[in-house]
Amino acid sequence: MLLVYRIPREPSRHRVAVWRKLRDLGALYLQDGVAALPEDAVTREQLEWLQLRVREAGGEATLWEARPGTVAEEAELVGAFRSSREEAYRSIVSEAERLRRKARMGAGALLERLDKLEREFRAERRRDYFRSPLRTEAAAALKAARQAVRAQGRGTTEMRDAEGGHR
Repeated sequence: MLLVYRIPREPSRHRVAVWRKLRDLGALYLQDGVAALPEDAVTREQLEWLQLRVREAGGEATLWEARPGTVAEEAELVGAFRSSREEAYRSIVSEAERLRRKARMGAGALLERLDKLEREFRAERRRDYFRSPLRTEAAAALKAARQAVRAQGRGTTEMRDAEGGHR
């Protein structure tokens, strides 16, 4: 699906709100004012909502059902969607591995960072319309980090219990 829109420059909050929503949905900009998303019930509903929002802000918006003209163009579009998700997955893998290493070294306060990273992963998974191969790697890295953080937490509790028993 394509959302083709034009929105007044001022006030900028409307333009920024539309851009943020499209970013959060994982839209791919084909050019300025033309955003693409694979069609499903959720994206259709969200794009219809954005279309109304643009019009309420004094802009113009049209929603189109579209298909790439060739198999090569479709493969290129799918590749662009995957590439945008893979960058985010790489970041999640890197941070999960960092958390796992810190947990093994006994660094504290990792549970909050792990929770935040897991929320980021769930958000990326919702935007991953074409199942990036890195999705599985990111899930495995998060699982390993979660196990390491939990093991570190158990170790800290056991140490506190042992210290309390010796006082």
